[in-house]
Amino acid sequence: MKVRVLQIGAGSMGMRRLRDFTARGDVELALFDIRQDRRKRVENHFGIKTFEDFNNALEWNPDALSISTPPDKHHEYVKLALEKGFHSFSEANIWTYDYQEVEKTSKEKALVTVASSSLITLPVVESLKRVVTDELGDLHVYSMNLSTYLPTWHPGEGREYYARSRETTAAREMVPFELGYLNEVFGVPNAVAGYVGKRGSLLEGQEDTWCLQGKLNNGAAGQITVTMGCPVLLRKGWACGTNGYIEFDISTGEIYKRFPEKGIEEKACYGDIREVLEKNYYLEISNFIESIKGLKRKCFTYRQSAVATAVLAAAEKSAVTGCIEQVDINLQPAMVPDQY
Repeated sequence: MKVRVLQIGAGSMGMRRLRDFTARGDVELALFDIRQDRRKRVENHFGIKTFEDFNNALEWNPDALSISTPPDKHHEYVKLALEKGFHSFSEANIWTYDYQEVEKTSKEKALVTVASSSLITLPVVESLKRVVTDELGDLHVYSMNLSTYLPTWHPGEGREYYARSRETTAAREMVPFELGYLNEVFGVPNAVAGYVGKRGSLLEGQEDTWCLQGKLNNGAAGQITVTMGCPVLLRKGWACGTNGYIEFDISTGEIYKRFPEKGIEEKACYGDIREVLEKNYYLEISNFIESIKGLKRKCFTYRQSAVATAVLAAAEKSAVTGCIEQVDINLQPAMVPDQY
């Protein structure tokens, strides 16, 4: 059985999804994109049908939508997919479409409706979760630091590129992106204090630094910092528990652990992200397609996505009110970080 997938958008992520779908061999593909240059590129590279008009694309009768638009457009296509009875896969969210409606309608119509969390199945992340669960003991605190440099994000694109807009800027998007796997490994924040500010010289008037500190549902503390104005790229963190201390580097795939009372001090590498990430992208697309076929596969749910984006909302609201804010899964981020 072939699954007919309409890919929406052929930017960098859209092209990656097209490669992943094509690699399976059990997917029939078409593309909707309003840009002629992207449609032409896809036609030449993949030899598939493309559409400039969305209504014409729907007449192709897809089984599923793969949504690779800017984050502020995801909800339009998720809503449409639910209404028309399409399965759907969406890129990572800043705003999560109503997870309760997703769960209710997906159950009623037997739909697979999932979002992306590309890092959650990285070998280093899976190993980190095992170490935290089985070896660290009771978690006391963790800290995660991501430095992503905006000029490295598609330098050929201009100000029209979504990551250069204040609403969907790179650092803001990466907060819930990181929380997708951090919540899985360490636990979910239920109350958050946050700081949002501008420390660098990129993009006049736009925030570039997000810092939040939260109380997790397991009683531990967690801290996350994301910045996009520093030219050094890193994705590192550490955690302490009753048995000792660990450091982890998501980019290099390394985990260092020190448990003195057990006589353990060692470092292991589970694969540089540049070497294993493409496999992970393929894995989450495969899980989506196989779930459509009725196989039980692990996918990132809209409930998980809603929690991650709600934590972002609470942190940004805290930055405005100066108070610790409770995480409410039904509260999604404002249009811009200071409008709470």
